[in-house]
Amino acid sequence: MVWNDRTKTGAIILVSLVAGLSYLWLAVLVGLVGVFLVLWGQDPKRTEEFIGGLPGGVRLVKLLSQIDEALPSKGR
Repeated sequence: MVWNDRTKTGAIILVSLVAGLSYLWLAVLVGLVGVFLVLWGQDPKRTEEFIGGLPGGVRLVKLLSQIDEALPSKGR
């Protein structure tokens, strides 16, 4: 296969596009975690009740309590 300038440029653009999209998805994931933490902070009881109602919710609520212990808090 011959890699001429046009082919090399196209490959560079495709690799850049894939790399950019992976950063986009990472940013979306971090943003969703941030939104969840804000919602959980505003109304923890209701959020934990909702999470507890999901499939595997008991484990998720236990995980939330572990996360809550790991987060820094002024009141402790």
